[in-house]
Amino acid sequence: MKPRFPLLCSCVLLTAALTAPASTPAPCTCTPGTPTAASNTWDFKGEANTIFQDIETDARSIRAQADRLESYQRGPELSWASHADHLNVIRDDVNDMGKKLCRLEVIRGALAPWQQGEVDRIAGIVPLLANETEDAILFGGEHQQVLWLPVYQKDTSSLYENSNKLAQSVNEAVKYAGVSKDYHTLRHEMGTSGGF
Repeated sequence: MKPRFPLLCSCVLLTAALTAPASTPAPCTCTPGTPTAASNTWDFKGEANTIFQDIETDARSIRAQADRLESYQRGPELSWASHADHLNVIRDDVNDMGKKLCRLEVIRGALAPWQQGEVDRIAGIVPLLANETEDAILFGGEHQQVLWLPVYQKDTSSLYENSNKLAQSVNEAVKYAGVSKDYHTLRHEMGTSGGF
């Protein structure tokens, strides 16, 4: 199996290889692009809601992969390659979330307060997932015959717990966005302008 890295998270580029030593993290910047005429009419709130859905999908994928890794603890005869396959999927999902988080951080000022709160929650969990993935990959690559040790089990368990926490939080945000949109659509259709 050939290693596939770098690992991107919250605008920090982390690198690890499945068989090589770690290298120093390199900074990544999340900067807004040059405004265009369409920038004034862009639906940043709608974009954020779509990104929330994508992050939820990534978090659920990480949770499923981490669950598989935890189940492998009961069958220590499985090779490092089996673990590495799942860690590669996790790494790709974390990279994807890091890019999406970067975009959310760029548009944060144009978002509703509840969306900004969700961006903050995501920004608090994605770096944890990146660190746990990095740690699991580095430990596993260096200790392929002892993946049953508590240090590796802690990383895979933390991956599961944090991805589950993120999936639940973002799911609630997605539900809220849907209900809010339905409310505004219905209010418009009824021709009402106020609250209840």
